[in-house]
Amino acid sequence: MGKETENGGSQIFEIQKSEELGRYLVAARDLAPGEVVITELPLVFGPKAMFDPEATMPCVGCYKPVFTDVGERCSRCGWPMCSGNCPGLTDPRHHGMECDILSARPECVLDNMAEYYRHDALLPLRCVLLQNSNPEKWKQLIEMQSHMEYRTPGSDLYDEADEFIVEYLINNFINKLEDGMKKKYFKEVSKELLHTICGIIDTNALEIRLPDGSELNALYATTYLLEHSCIPNTKHVFGLFSKDKTELYRITLKVVVPIIKGNHIATMYSHALWGTQARRQHLRDTKYFSCKCQRCSDPTELGTYLSAMKCFGDDKGPCDGIHLPEDPLDDETDWACSKCSVKVNNSQINMLISQMGEEVENVQMMGGSVSMLENLLCRLSTFLHPNHYHLYSIKHSLIQLYGRQPSYMSEEIIDKKIRICKDLIAITTTLDPGNARLSLYSAVLHHELHSALLILSKKAKSDGSLKTVDEIIPLLNEAKICIDKALVSLKDDIQETSGNKLYEVIEESKKEFVKYCKEKKVNI
Repeated sequence: MGKETENGGSQIFEIQKSEELGRYLVAARDLAPGEVVITELPLVFGPKAMFDPEATMPCVGCYKPVFTDVGERCSRCGWPMCSGNCPGLTDPRHHGMECDILSARPECVLDNMAEYYRHDALLPLRCVLLQNSNPEKWKQLIEMQSHMEYRTPGSDLYDEADEFIVEYLINNFINKLEDGMKKKYFKEVSKELLHTICGIIDTNALEIRLPDGSELNALYATTYLLEHSCIPNTKHVFGLFSKDKTELYRITLKVVVPIIKGNHIATMYSHALWGTQARRQHLRDTKYFSCKCQRCSDPTELGTYLSAMKCFGDDKGPCDGIHLPEDPLDDETDWACSKCSVKVNNSQINMLISQMGEEVENVQMMGGSVSMLENLLCRLSTFLHPNHYHLYSIKHSLIQLYGRQPSYMSEEIIDKKIRICKDLIAITTTLDPGNARLSLYSAVLHHELHSALLILSKKAKSDGSLKTVDEIIPLLNEAKICIDKALVSLKDDIQETSGNKLYEVIEESKKEFVKYCKEKKVNI
């Protein structure tokens, strides 16, 4: 099986099957960065609950956040909406069809709204409605993996789905429908089917962040076949703006690093800046498999040492070696020092890393000041390799404060900022050479490095004299390369709010940079 390019060119991928991976995609020919592998509309999509549903909920028609207690209500089913004119209310892909089902519960309430209107239940409902409304889409959807073997009664996943989605839909709506209405909308609707749908959504749905802050989950007929790798070779973007409303949420999957014919086409379902054990645990919990990719199999994580610890030492104290897992694919592995005979068991490492993670999170959530971040960095550096992902996180925060606050503008601080930026860029580029997952991190790092080089070019020399044009040209050349790299790394993120905002900030910096070069009569 394969796929033709849109212009009728050669086949791009083939669908293959194995015992271990199930169905997956391989390149049917050599693929170059920028080539589109897949572009498709979702089979079905639906809103997720807002972060604080007692305060705001998504409109059922267009998903804009509306105030929970004062927002308008759909005149038929009572669910929160932005206004009676919202076009999504009558659109069958949005609220148009489900409204008939949700209207089976006539009451409208103003108390305990978050429990009464469960937005996470709308996507499973929209899925089962495809049975009659679009049998072709239903056939594609029901073929997706649900991993029900892991979601048995009594498991957390089953019990949660049972209470918040399955029982909720059956008791409040489906059981209240007359037989004629049931037949009109469903070929079959049962607890078992709804649980299977919940499994399909949890395993295969992709999250779409909308510009106004709400989020959707969507299922795609071909994209779901993509396997995971902690070194992804593709990146996907969603169409969030379109005059043609039927084109909304189209996914486009692009190649980001060269893929040789026959190689697997992969995406990433975890966080690229987590260490191996954290990534593998997350994938086991959410995707039900243990990753064995090149990065997970390498104790050094491609030479970045992102999970490495400093030697714990024995009675005589630590040496200057580093602890790495002997077998990163074994959850019970010992961590051995690279220079001495000391070994530490995995549970000790896990406990320490978990405690440190909480400390880092607490400081970040408090909007950590330079002194707080530096103190934490100093403390954790006693135990962690300088490249450890907890230290990466602290340093990434620090470089956005150095050179931007009056008391942190000295030449020594700026030199330190440049050094940290270059270290973090090296890690980021190694882990994600195609900017598939870390484009925003990469953009911030290159922008901050640009800014530090610019400050350095303006600083007086130690004798108080200003730098000559010849002395500042190398700094400005490097600053120009950095700002261009920052903008290039965001080229696929401009539709997303965070990417768009960052792009605008960096674009403004580039204009100021060009102006400064003109003033100095420097041609970069």
